[in-house]
Amino acid sequence: MSTVTAADTAPVSPPAAPNARAALGPLTARSVRSCLRTPSLLLSPLLTSAFFMIIYEGQLSSAVAATAPGGRYIDVVLPLCLLTTAFTGGATAGQLLVRDIGSGYHARLWLTPVSRWALVTAPVLAGMAVLTVQAATLTGLGLLLGLNPVSGAPALIALTGATVLLGTGFLLLAAAVGLHTGNSSAVGSVTLVFFPLSFFTATFVPRDQLGGWMARAADINPLTPPLDAMRSLLASPWNEQNLLPGTLVALAILVAGAAAAHLALTRRTRTGV
Repeated sequence: MSTVTAADTAPVSPPAAPNARAALGPLTARSVRSCLRTPSLLLSPLLTSAFFMIIYEGQLSSAVAATAPGGRYIDVVLPLCLLTTAFTGGATAGQLLVRDIGSGYHARLWLTPVSRWALVTAPVLAGMAVLTVQAATLTGLGLLLGLNPVSGAPALIALTGATVLLGTGFLLLAAAVGLHTGNSSAVGSVTLVFFPLSFFTATFVPRDQLGGWMARAADINPLTPPLDAMRSLLASPWNEQNLLPGTLVALAILVAGAAAAHLALTRRTRTGV
């Protein structure tokens, strides 16, 4: 006769959910590897911005350098190219999510006890890493084209950080669209919304050189304060008046992106699709 012990009759506890941070590391590493295996995510925004920076600086510098602070047109055009990199590269997180949704990998992860936010945070962190490399590379190219910021190396670091901060908001927006639609074309629409806006601000000249209806358009354009703040990092000693409006806009985009990602994640959790 077998003996039944207390251990045999004790209820079996379900496996504990893995720590969210423990799952986040491998998921982020996987997203980074996906970026490295996909040149369009890593190189396309970088090469596009580098191409336009070289063309703009080469063709327009002699004509408008006199209007640029310090007479260096690269101080005007580099922040513009970093701004466009922020929202074009910001599609990275959404494209990674769309790829995982289409392959069924995302659905398999959904059945595990991994934190739902980790599934979104991982591609966003990978996108931030990509943006950091892209911004640093473009800044290095700017140095080769004559960039010489008043504040030196701290300005270059701050400029890269500003690009990543602004880009993180776009990464979250793209992630929200990817979660909601599962469609790569819809994710690309995030870039299409903001790209035309970049031409209705002080694109090729400092803000104080604009006039007429273009000046009024730049005044209401949400991309104008970040662009002005990034240019002020290079052209003048830092002060709160120049940097605060752009910082607030970047934070507003970040909060809006986080809210949109939360809503998309909540919808997918409820519907399971």
